[in-house]
Amino acid sequence: MVELERKLGIANENWLMSAREKLCLIGLLELLRPQKSLEFGFHRGGATAWLAKFSDSVITVDVNEYVDDAPKSFPNVTSWNSTTEEAVERIKKGRLSFDLAIIDADHSRKAVSRDLEGILPYADTILLHDSSNPDCRKGMLDVLGKQDSHAYNLDLISSSIKHDGLWGGIGIAIRSDKSGLMKEFKGEFSPYKYLSVHHSMLIGRKISNLLSKPMVPLQRLKSKIRIKIGGLKP
Repeated sequence: MVELERKLGIANENWLMSAREKLCLIGLLELLRPQKSLEFGFHRGGATAWLAKFSDSVITVDVNEYVDDAPKSFPNVTSWNSTTEEAVERIKKGRLSFDLAIIDADHSRKAVSRDLEGILPYADTILLHDSSNPDCRKGMLDVLGKQDSHAYNLDLISSSIKHDGLWGGIGIAIRSDKSGLMKEFKGEFSPYKYLSVHHSMLIGRKISNLLSKPMVPLQRLKSKIRIKIGGLKP
């Protein structure tokens, strides 16, 4: 697939999406041509480059040393070096709205739920990366299952099981008079059900998860320290 990405000009080590996810995002952006876009999860700007190309203006949010440099590379991008919680508060106070939003920041169930719930009233179309990851998907459904403003489908692009488990996939939520799960075909079944069963049986993944759990508190501490001393901008 790397050869295909190079041929298409989408190979980018700073863009943590699969080839089909990249093509889906680019296609949607080219068709939608959003005036105002929002990105939760800058990482190193892989997706931001395409948001900037097809949007009139972009706000990208992350807590890292790279996000502050985004406006230098993309003149129509404004960077917020802050947590997504703080970003939601700024959006509320500023009464901002967006044609398109991408949620791809903290991947815990609680954080995904909080980010989606926070931005849902302010975005017409929301793309949800890693909708095939069990924790992310639960967080998305925690919100989408009880709201009445958006129709949604978490299998716009399905994923495959990787060496470290079930990641990837793109879900979509669009503002609609008819909220709830939208299907393309009568009797449609989600491929996630089958992927999740296989995912739960991977011994290597279970061992990896056990080894990674002790690192979670350390990662959270590092994030808090970075927020405190990172010189966050208002």
